Amino acid sequence: MGWGILTMLKVIIADDDSFMRQILKDVLGEIPGIDIIGEAKDGCQMVQMVEDLEPDVVFLDIDMPERTGLEAAREIFDINPQIFIIFATGYKCYTHEAIEVYAFDYLVKPINKQRVRQTLNRIKNLKKGREQAALFKREKTFFEGEQFKLKVLSNEKSIFINVSDIILVTRSERKTMIYVIGDSVIQTNESLQSLEDRLARYRFFRCHKGFIINPDMVVEIFPWGNKTYLVKLANTKETALMTLEHAKEFQKRYCV
Repeated sequence: MGWGILTMLKVIIADDDSFMRQILKDVLGEIPGIDIIGEAKDGCQMVQMVEDLEPDVVFLDIDMPERTGLEAAREIFDINPQIFIIFATGYKCYTHEAIEVYAFDYLVKPINKQRVRQTLNRIKNLKKGREQAALFKREKTFFEGEQFKLKVLSNEKSIFINVSDIILVTRSERKTMIYVIGDSVIQTNESLQSLEDRLARYRFFRCHKGFIINPDMVVEIFPWGNKTYLVKLANTKETALMTLEHAKEFQKRYCV
């Protein structure tokens, strides 16, 4: 699936050796989507930076003054359980302890550039997944948490339609037709573009120049002519058309 937008990772580096910090900065500087937002010289400073700057990823050494990397990692995880902790150390013997503090990776110096790149790419993919899941949860809560109504003018009267009851919207004989659960059809002079703009926040989808559909009502999509699909919807005998490009977008946006 193409995401289109480069995922950025905010990174803090902690090592009491300034030379090693510079080496790691040089390695990270070659990787797209990495923003180094801070450097720490010891474990205490690292913990404070995590509180203040809210990074996505921390690279930290094991042997540091004030607090060791392991001690700092425990505090960091308590501050933000979603953070990705990566140890970059000269010691090979602390892998078990690193697992206990939920380290995402354990790198032994000298740093392997390819390993760092692979690790950060894995983190980017995980972050994308988290963000998509959070967005879906917010949309679902927003959509289901309250019963929102769409106000339209029909035959000089204001009609209030439960948004969740709308199945599809289309044009017919210079009128806009809103099909809702219960075999009801509301006619209005309002344009499809206007209704698309008003319904977009409720996850409605413009699948064709002549149709807007409620994704939750879609039950079947199958080929129907050249680069066109027919959409069957729940609670109605009406169908909608969907272009090939919109079918691809529908799959990206709504399908798991």
